[in-house]
Amino acid sequence: MASENKMKFCVIGCGNISMKYFIQALITSKNSDVVVCVDRTEKKKQLIYEQFGLPLLTDFSEALEKHNFDAVYIATPTGLHKDMALMAASNGKHILCEKSLASNLKDAREMIIAAKENNIALFEGFMYQFHNQNVYVQKLLNQGLIGDVKNVNAWFGFPKRDKNDFRLNLAKGGGGLIDAGAYPIHLARSIFRSYPTKVYANIVAVNDVDISGSVSLSFGEDKNALLSYSMDTFYKNKYELWGEKGNIRVERAFSVSPDYVPIINIETEKGKRTLTLESDNHFVKEIDYFIENASLNQMKVKWYDEMLGQAKLLEDIRKQN
Repeated sequence: MASENKMKFCVIGCGNISMKYFIQALITSKNSDVVVCVDRTEKKKQLIYEQFGLPLLTDFSEALEKHNFDAVYIATPTGLHKDMALMAASNGKHILCEKSLASNLKDAREMIIAAKENNIALFEGFMYQFHNQNVYVQKLLNQGLIGDVKNVNAWFGFPKRDKNDFRLNLAKGGGGLIDAGAYPIHLARSIFRSYPTKVYANIVAVNDVDISGSVSLSFGEDKNALLSYSMDTFYKNKYELWGEKGNIRVERAFSVSPDYVPIINIETEKGKRTLTLESDNHFVKEIDYFIENASLNQMKVKWYDEMLGQAKLLEDIRKQN
């Protein structure tokens, strides 16, 4: 039963991330509740009810008509984000949207404009940034442990998926860049806090769907990022920051389950050390952050600018091939 002092959500898209993590995170958070789920696959109705005690509808417009909620969490394939977001915005619903925000820059702009016109919050869910390991790394950087960061190296890749996987379907917004590559790119932008001055990319495509790629970004004379992504390799999910006075490596960076015990490796002139942190639920933390800031106009503007910058950079990378 939804509480009146909590932000009430409709979950749109009941795939792997929603079923394994996000619906439960919305239930776990002290600030949110879920009132209804939407998914085109009606056979999930019984499963959703048995696992979470929630109703499932196959049409978002029906959810808008029959249920009272404040916000939506969109976790459909990327190519379907825009239509759901525009409908949510026109009905005054805040939007927490899985990365990547949209399949292309044009769609991202339309979503941001709709959010502005309807004065609702729109946030792109790169939840890794809320995990305690990344918060701790930022603390080390702020303390100057490794000096100015000169190089960011990051990798996110996983084994080949089934031929029917949505990531291989252009109509659904498929492609490795917006699915896996978006994470390292977002990280580099957040570390250097600027837009790159130079962009280079080598992208490998099969049947017009990009499968893997290497991206080189320059953020000034001595600040660079080397980023790799793939949808047909051994699993790799880490980043490394190389600074004037040391090096920090996060062993599992972007996709992290709530029970994972984080490991951070640090190397400075004083030697090497390995830190083990407590496991953390970055799903709940992202939800709480979104709810806390959704009504603040300055945060809405900040989020709009960040999302537009991310979408523009993805577009610039595509143009390299």
